[in-house]
Amino acid sequence: MVSDSGMTRTFLVVVLSLLSVVPAWAQKVQPRPWVIATYAYPQRDRAVAIQPLADYLGLRARHPVQVRLFDSPTALVDALRRGEADVAVPNLHGYLQARRANEPLTTLPVPQVPALQADRYRAVLVARTGLEAAGELERQARTLRLVLVGRDSASGGFVPVRELRRRGLEPAKAFAHLAYAGSHAAALEAVASGQADVAALAADVYDAGHPAGVVELWRSEPIPPGPLLCRPAADVPCQQFAAWLLEAHDEAPAVMAALRAGWPEFGDAQRFTVPAQGLVDAAGMQLEP
Repeated sequence: MVSDSGMTRTFLVVVLSLLSVVPAWAQKVQPRPWVIATYAYPQRDRAVAIQPLADYLGLRARHPVQVRLFDSPTALVDALRRGEADVAVPNLHGYLQARRANEPLTTLPVPQVPALQADRYRAVLVARTGLEAAGELERQARTLRLVLVGRDSASGGFVPVRELRRRGLEPAKAFAHLAYAGSHAAALEAVASGQADVAALAADVYDAGHPAGVVELWRSEPIPPGPLLCRPAADVPCQQFAAWLLEAHDEAPAVMAALRAGWPEFGDAQRFTVPAQGLVDAAGMQLEP
């Protein structure tokens, strides 16, 4: 005959055993959030600019998301390579770096910039008055101070640098001094105020200002925007993201509205589109080694 205390002990053992069997739905581990990322830029709150994009992808997939901001387009692409970001909004320089790398990063859609505005997104080289004559820049380069916007800038960096190299002027060696202004407005102001002799910047910033004593030396062909990027992984559906982005103009117009606020080069874009085949190569925007 089993005593009451023995029965109690047996009952407790059975109950504890049952409690240890957790239902499958209760065992499910919450998935890691997808990281939607971009790079910082002066006077532009880029974290705010990509929050609607993150919210949209998270809502469509019913998956947690978070936003991250990296210091530069290069740092953003490096984060993708390390698996610290899943979807990125780069500039053209960042996109080209990613495309040149060995990692199989996926190209996502790109904002469809209206043709007239796309035509205005160009780079210019400007200089103080007196350097506009043909050959004068090359002749005086060793005495001149050059200002670029930044190492990762497209219109204020690698696109005009490519033109300078075509002229036989390596920025770090051919000029008396090389500096980075940090923004297009600051680069233009450096020449206007006499702190620099030559500057590279976005054409629309120069066109809006045209300060006295500053002349245009060269203007690029239109610069295409860089498509979004995705890091393929078992838990990262890049192709699904691409499909959802192509529907965003109907499903979540706030996505593109916020991106336009963060990137003036997107102009009045209303929707995403599939990047044209050979778009970047056709524009002659390959990265220099």
